[in-house]
Order: sequence, then structure tokens, then C-alpha cells
Amino acid sequence: MESISIKRLSFSRTVLSSSELPKTPNKSISNILNKTFDKTGFTKAIFLPKPLEILKNVNLTLEKGDILCISGKSGEGKSTLLRVIAGLDKATSGEISLFDEPIKPNEWTALSMAQKGLGFVFQNNALISDLTVRDNIAVPLRYNKIGTEEEIEQKVDRALLLMLARSFANEYPYSLSLGMRKRVAVARAWAMDANILLLDEPTSGLDKNSRNNLLSLVNNLRELYKTTIIMVVNDLLVARDLNSKISFLIDKKLSDPMYYNEIRNNEDSRIRAMVM
Repeated sequence: MESISIKRLSFSRTVLSSSELPKTPNKSISNILNKTFDKTGFTKAIFLPKPLEILKNVNLTLEKGDILCISGKSGEGKSTLLRVIAGLDKATSGEISLFDEPIKPNEWTALSMAQKGLGFVFQNNALISDLTVRDNIAVPLRYNKIGTEEEIEQKVDRALLLMLARSFANEYPYSLSLGMRKRVAVARAWAMDANILLLDEPTSGLDKNSRNNLLSLVNNLRELYKTTIIMVVNDLLVARDLNSKISFLIDKKLSDPMYYNEIRNNEDSRIRAMVM
């Protein structure tokens, strides 16, 4: 059964583009400045909205319980791709299906996608500093009224147990290590009955021990609950350690998935360069 299917996804962001300064080589500098700046010293240059294409015809299909790592150079749009999938940014065009059910354009929103079982883990964890770990995990459950208070507490306890964070349940985020904050962020996303998890660079900044612990716990979600996971990574060894496939975002498009040991022999020199 397909867990998630994306077809021809494109995304453009509107940016402001300034008009060029007047090309007047035969005029004095003062005349150029008078035309370019007003009396207060502010520029007269006109800024016009201009679309900047970031993703183009991205295709992706994962079965239930699959893990896919996504990598590429900085600035290619990896995090943006996750945000578009999650409905945090609106796709310019394209289609998405969850568990063989097409998602209507007006339902491709962050709230609707979360209610359909898609969880998102931000790179900065996005924990609320003045709430305890337990309450951080419970916030989206209470906001979306997912169950009674007793059922919510049970979901929180189960998520804490899976991420080995029960002993920190009453602590505040500022007192936790970076590795533990990331585990709490994963627990919060998964507690929303998430069948699909999107993780934005979850191992970034972690030492080797914390990294390995987090990957082991994330892999447990796949093995125990068949959770489908899409993970943006800069560390390509994550794909190797999870025995998962990896795709590269290059020139706005996503490459075909491959295993880590297939990267060096790929016919695309840009992909081979990722491990050189």
C-alpha cells in the first residue's frame, strides 16, 4: 500500500526584484543620483514581485513503513520540499495522495495534513520553552481535541516511552540536552497518531552517541508501527546506518532513490560528487 505519493510537484516563492539603475554614461553623477534617490536619501528604485522557482516536477512514492533520506547541496530546497508536503507552504502545482487517497488542493494545508496523520519535526525542534516536556507533547493533541484528557495522557506516555524520555517528562526544554530536545520533538509529532513523519535534519548538531541513539529510536517507529519516514539529511551515512534509500535534490528535481553503496557508481557525476 502506498503511504504517500507525490506527482509533478512544483513550488515557486515570490521575491522582490529591484529595477536596474539608469544607464547614463554621459550624464553627471549628480544627475544620476537625483534620479535614483529622493530628497530624504531613500532610493527611488522600484521593487516588483518576481517568482523564484525552487522545486520543479518533483515525484516521490513511498510504501507504508519505508524510510527515505533526502540530501543535496545547501540552498537546493530540501527543507522547502518537506514544508510543501506538510502543507506549511503552498505548492504552485502538483498532486499528493496519502494512503491511496488524493488530497484536494483546499485540504493541502498544515492543519488538514496533520489531522490526516502527517507529522512534522522542525530542525530547531520548535518546543515551547515555558511548558514541560509532557505538556509540549500534549499541546497539539489538546488543540486538535484528539481524545479525552485521559486518552491524551495515554498517548503522551506512549510517545515518551518510545523515545526513552519518560524520566524527563516534567523537565523544561532549556534544561535538556540537544539530543533529548530532538527526541521530544519526534515524540510530539508521532503522538498525533502520525503514520508519516517528516524530519528536517534531525541529527544536525548531535554528537555521535546522541545521533546513533536518535536514529535507533526513529527506526523503532518504522519497525514497530510501520511509520513512513522522510528525512532531510546532510550526513549521508544516516542512509547507510538506517539501511534506507536516499534521493538527491539537484536542479529543483529529486533523483531516483538509491542505497548509499550505489552513490559512487551512479551515472550522474553530480550525485557521485556528493561522497567525494
